[in-house]
Amino acid sequence: MSKHQARYLLLAGGLLSSLITSAETLADTIFSEDFSSGDISGWNTSGTVDAYNNESIRLRGPSWAQLPVSTSGYSQIQISLSLAAGSLENGEFCYAEYSADAGTTWTTIQTVANGQDNGTVYSNNLSQSQMDNNPNLMVRFRGDGSTVGDYCYGQSVQVSGNGGAPTAPDLDAPSSVSFPHTEPGNSRDLVFQIGNAGTQTLQVSNVSQPASPFALLSQNCAQVSPGTQCQVELRFSPVAEGNFNDSIMIESDDPDEGQWLVSLSGNASQSGTVDNFDPLTGSGAVPRSQLTYSQLINATDPGTLLDFAAFALPADAAMPGNLFSGRLTLLGEAAGGAFDEHKDSFRYTGSQDTSRKHLPEFDFEYVQTGSHIFPLARGSIASSHPEWEYILSPGRVWQENGDNGYSRVALPFALQQKNANCVHNGVFSFLFKNDGAISKVAYQIASETCLYFQVDMWGRLDASYTALSFADANQQIAAYQAEVLGRLPTKPLSALAQDFPGTDVQAFSAPGGKDPQDMSLVGFVIDGIHYTGGCSTRQGTYPYCESLVVPSYSAAKSAFAGSVLMRLEQKYPGSFNRPISNHVTACDSNGNWSDVSFGNALDMATGNYALAGYMSDEGASHTNGLFLVEDHASKISYSCTQYSRKASPGTQWVYHTSDTYILGTAMNDYLQSLEGTGKDIHTDILLTEILQPLQVSPTSGYTRRTYDGVQQPFTGWGLIWLRDDIAKIGQFFAGSGQSLLDPTELNAALQRDPLDRGLEPLSQFKYNNGFWARDVSDNITDCNQPPWVPFMSGYGGITVLILPNNSLYYYFSDDDSFVWMDAAVEAHQIRSFCQ
Repeated sequence: MSKHQARYLLLAGGLLSSLITSAETLADTIFSEDFSSGDISGWNTSGTVDAYNNESIRLRGPSWAQLPVSTSGYSQIQISLSLAAGSLENGEFCYAEYSADAGTTWTTIQTVANGQDNGTVYSNNLSQSQMDNNPNLMVRFRGDGSTVGDYCYGQSVQVSGNGGAPTAPDLDAPSSVSFPHTEPGNSRDLVFQIGNAGTQTLQVSNVSQPASPFALLSQNCAQVSPGTQCQVELRFSPVAEGNFNDSIMIESDDPDEGQWLVSLSGNASQSGTVDNFDPLTGSGAVPRSQLTYSQLINATDPGTLLDFAAFALPADAAMPGNLFSGRLTLLGEAAGGAFDEHKDSFRYTGSQDTSRKHLPEFDFEYVQTGSHIFPLARGSIASSHPEWEYILSPGRVWQENGDNGYSRVALPFALQQKNANCVHNGVFSFLFKNDGAISKVAYQIASETCLYFQVDMWGRLDASYTALSFADANQQIAAYQAEVLGRLPTKPLSALAQDFPGTDVQAFSAPGGKDPQDMSLVGFVIDGIHYTGGCSTRQGTYPYCESLVVPSYSAAKSAFAGSVLMRLEQKYPGSFNRPISNHVTACDSNGNWSDVSFGNALDMATGNYALAGYMSDEGASHTNGLFLVEDHASKISYSCTQYSRKASPGTQWVYHTSDTYILGTAMNDYLQSLEGTGKDIHTDILLTEILQPLQVSPTSGYTRRTYDGVQQPFTGWGLIWLRDDIAKIGQFFAGSGQSLLDPTELNAALQRDPLDRGLEPLSQFKYNNGFWARDVSDNITDCNQPPWVPFMSGYGGITVLILPNNSLYYYFSDDDSFVWMDAAVEAHQIRSFCQ
């Protein structure tokens, strides 16, 4: 079986089964103890109690050990306790108990008696409403034996529940506040609210005063009644250029958020750029045991896989004392480094060394601005390497006291398979000085968005640094700073529970029981705030999530093919009805395309197919004629001639990426006939007219193209994005007010027109103008009309939901699972889908 045959058969099975199913979400662990540490110092005890053998807390004779465990902010609490016993007599017992009133009364969860006292561990759990949202909850092990020769062993305790329950009182405030750009000498005022989502009055004892150039002007928050808000007014008054950060502390009687920190940020400049961009305020006193100065300077072997924390910007990092501007060249890539394989569905590699196990040649230019560093080349960069191409992302630069005057750099990067869309993310790290001195470069890859090939790569390579000045450096720096400052404000997904009390965060972070380890990125966007998660790797959390690259796969059928055709329809009415054969010579030879329109191709309803079964044609081995060849002539010849006429155009949906490739070719020819031969649907329509006004990153300005003089955009796959790009592109569709796309076709694509639902590839699903949609009325039952959720979908586990409440939810995973109903239902609870 070929690579593409296998991968699309996997997609067919995975999409069909997992789009329709959803599993229960997982509870949060509030407290867990198995006594393996041998430390019981936090337990209050009475009688003879000690830690026993690093496996239990031991009670001898009449004794007890109890511990307070607040469940404030949590609901559906469950307490699980286990214990064992030894040498009990009749009428002597060991108990595992809980109290909901700080120890006044106790409820038994598990009892062990004489006859059960042979060391066997007995476990039980209990869930009662009085455990929920309770700051006075306690757990206890107790024995009532008569002598110290009677033993009770508390083996473990776990308290779990669903986060997001309102406390009483319950503070509701932002975690960060950003001031708009301000010129030095001027000031800007900003007001934010502190709310009380609880059922009792919130007492705010203090709102701290931040340091200059920030100031607290006023606040009226001494007492906040349930369901109301107070106001905090701040001022930003910079006298010099720079990026400024501070925070204020809100102190209150909220039982689980009694001290709430609000981060403040502001940017000040005259020219639009800042010399000291994003300053670091640490002392440089960074404790380091991995990737130390000595290891980077003197390394002679590839080292070992590390937790990605070794590559991260440390909390106490200082501003760099050196400035990188020039060319970084790695040496020995073809033979250096180590490789470990986790999954290889198509048997790319064996026990022998191959080029796929090593990095491509690396020789690229970077420019530093403040504590940031960015590549001058973005996108997937073609090279002579037979398997890999680099994608370069922005990174960070800082100073550590132990680096002997060198500055330390972390450069996020990715490897993308040539002529394919899989992305494998990694980080480079090295030391450098202004005079060109440079250490070894350590690198590590331990995650990917790729269903069929999953590997680790790591090593330490020799390198050279050539300092260079660039004529357009100021323009490049200004563009990069604008990119960073133009990103949507972010909060962690966990903040949803504070911003929207009662929200089940795991419905977003692990919908349907998805393993977070399989999710490269996950996010939810509402009210202009980007709630982010994901970035798990096999070696800890990826440290530069804002720079992590993900592939689009077939989400490009919506974001590229759908967007461009709806844009052409807005500019040139009738574009949807243009005949394919008028614009694609290869499709004009057999007569099967003369009555197929652009719109039919976008819907994958050309009437030309072999098998109408779900994904049957796409999973066949002959699709290698589209996916594996590298030139346009071969791809378009396959696409136009592979299938015979079986149905009238517009009547039968059959999944064909080849149809979208034909559409891209036709749209390119059509655009050139209208606007000139040099025009290109990606560069001049998608990028210039749609994406750039959204202030997306240069990374999203890339598309896979054929490796020939035609350089035809693939159109149906081959885009790459950063998380901010996903949020902005999704918001573009979610917002109903944008006017770039033809409104009739856009409303049809997003299921806003009940008279034009599109074709039905599966029960409860529609496909229209390049977008999937699902009727979710079985799960959301309180709307007068059936609610539909339109979405973009990509191979391996990529989902982007354009939710009908003007919010957005997405994940990029590689577990071949497409479950998202939990997230949709929870988003409806935050804000109704009902129209």
